[in-house]
Amino acid sequence: MPVARTVLAALSLFMLAGTALAQDDPAGTPTPPSRPPVQQTPTGAGDVPAPEFVASGQPLEIDTHPINPKGVSAADKATLDQIDTYFNNIKFFSGGFVQVGSDGKRVTGKFWVSKPGRMRFDYDPPSALQLLADGTSVAVRNRKLNTQSLYFIKQTPLRFLLAEKLDLIEDSKVLEVGSEPAGISVVLEEGSAASGGRSRIQLTFPAPAYDLRQWTITDPQGYDTTVTISGIDRKLQLPDRIFYIDQQKILK
Repeated sequence: MPVARTVLAALSLFMLAGTALAQDDPAGTPTPPSRPPVQQTPTGAGDVPAPEFVASGQPLEIDTHPINPKGVSAADKATLDQIDTYFNNIKFFSGGFVQVGSDGKRVTGKFWVSKPGRMRFDYDPPSALQLLADGTSVAVRNRKLNTQSLYFIKQTPLRFLLAEKLDLIEDSKVLEVGSEPAGISVVLEEGSAASGGRSRIQLTFPAPAYDLRQWTITDPQGYDTTVTISGIDRKLQLPDRIFYIDQQKILK
């Protein structure tokens, strides 16, 4: 599978690794479905928080509507401001994740974020994947294949979500926004050299805490990857060394 899809398939702050998992799968690349497939509900989702549909790994159903960034209503601007404030108040951020691909394949792992610019995503075995961002570069590593692909952060969607300060209207292309009793959500369009085209990113913040709990990426080929996060710790201060990228050393 092309590395471009590797970098874009799962989002983000922690949004990178999704279909890089196909590098571990000898079955090859599936054909994009004409409609989203029915995903099996994963078991053992651990401490994925309530409500129950979050633990399922299924996309959260928050209705959104298109907006015109040049004429945002007061209600929509309040929602976007709420999301900006959420990200801008976070410096350290770590927890676990459950990732479900368009083929229903489920993988788990742990992640660590230290803003600005640093991120680490470790996939649980049998996956050999690891993602690192050190403030300048992003590395997509596969220890089993002994490979490492490098990108500049500015080539990826991480460039604004790992920024010290975020302004969605100024720093991204907002397509849709939604606010309802179940939570709030925003849909962004992203295009970069690493992605190979334009992709949609939906971030979802379920009530009552309105913390980020899920994102879904639709990549340029039409594949969906949904990531649900849990066990969030915002106080753990992380040493810079855990985000170190050796750009010369061959992986062992």
